[in-house]
Amino acid sequence: MISQYEVSSMIREEIPKFALKAYPSVISLEVYVSINYFSDYTKNALEEHNFSLAKRCFALAEKLYLEGDRVVRLLVENIFVYGFSGLLFNNKVERAIVKSIIPPVLYSIYIRQMVA
Repeated sequence: MISQYEVSSMIREEIPKFALKAYPSVISLEVYVSINYFSDYTKNALEEHNFSLAKRCFALAEKLYLEGDRVVRLLVENIFVYGFSGLLFNNKVERAIVKSIIPPVLYSIYIRQMVA
């Protein structure tokens, strides 16, 4: 199980650009900041139409969700997945591409959030 204290280092290993980010000195806040940065990074990849990078980000988010502890799962749901509404483009082709790279587990959480 991935604990909240391991998330930042996992993201930094997978996405080297994160090594340059400053993190809060309070370790319990680091996971919140990391998930926020990670969510923004994924959005930027999609806005730049870098779908291969976005797919890697979604795969990492899925791994964090499936293997994470309770805190990690809640943060992925409430920060990363909640941000999907801004990721789905108006263009049908771009929307189809984005939907195809979002893992089904995360997409089903997104649909639940939109219905609620």
